[in-house]
Amino acid sequence: MMKNILLLAMVLGFVSCTLFTKREPQTAEASRWFIEQTFYDVKHPYLANPLVRDVNLRTGYYRESAQAEFKGCVMYLEGLADSVANQQPLFHHLSESGYRTVFFDYMGQGGSEGSMNNSRVLDPINNSLQISTQAQFVWNKYSEGCKNSKKIVIGWSTGGLVSYKMAAEGWADAVVLIAPGIHTKMFIGEAAKNPSDLLTFQQVISERTLTRNTFSDGRNPHVEPIKPTSPAKVPLFATNLVAASKVSQTWKISEKVKGLVFLSGVEDTYVDRDATIATLKRNAAHFGVVSYDGALHEIQNEIPEVAHDMYQKTTQFLNHITSAY
Repeated sequence: MMKNILLLAMVLGFVSCTLFTKREPQTAEASRWFIEQTFYDVKHPYLANPLVRDVNLRTGYYRESAQAEFKGCVMYLEGLADSVANQQPLFHHLSESGYRTVFFDYMGQGGSEGSMNNSRVLDPINNSLQISTQAQFVWNKYSEGCKNSKKIVIGWSTGGLVSYKMAAEGWADAVVLIAPGIHTKMFIGEAAKNPSDLLTFQQVISERTLTRNTFSDGRNPHVEPIKPTSPAKVPLFATNLVAASKVSQTWKISEKVKGLVFLSGVEDTYVDRDATIATLKRNAAHFGVVSYDGALHEIQNEIPEVAHDMYQKTTQFLNHITSAY
């Protein structure tokens, strides 16, 4: 029994993409970034973990282009080991289309304090540890500048699962899910070929397992390192993530919540595309689904023909949602 629990704690990698070494950020459109440290009050109800402390989260937004008509705000929810600094291509495309992207790094990731091990997808005891609760806190912080925008959430991997949760709860008006963690694979990333890497705490979340794009033009968007490098290093979160993904397969999404889902190919070592399609057909049949055969997990930073198609379809979906508002 304990062996199975340990394995579950290690297997989940709703990941995100960052590199082994820190790179200098690209300077183009640097003025569109607004980033600050925001104090987040972690509640401590009875039986909550007393070791969890209040933290400063890196929060902010990527401004809409001054040359584009402002259409509203969207929120981006990252994956495990992700950093908002690594998503400039997606944010830039949204900016050029008139959208402001609100974001934050999870505890212990990117520029935020704390430990990802203290984050939760589902927590019936300490609601403040839930990523969705933190997302609502950050959205409310910047909502004054959003001109009463519809609540639109774009989530990748772990963030895709959380976005799906926010859709199921009715908080989100619309969601864009990128390779969401509704169905996870047992051995992720590098562990797909070397399962023992999970048990020995080796790095399994790697750029080469996340995207086929080698960025030979020198414009690699991944400017901050993968952290944590394996779900085995955050077993409490990984266990919660596994449980939440199982529960999510029963969530029914109201037709009032609009959705667009981008799925990678069967080569994705992090999530199961075909199982995800089947679940969406049962529980969110009104969601649009786009699959990219051959694509790996980080679709938004995949080879240009995949990434650019995803960008275009995303803005078309957003334009439809906002025009109907």
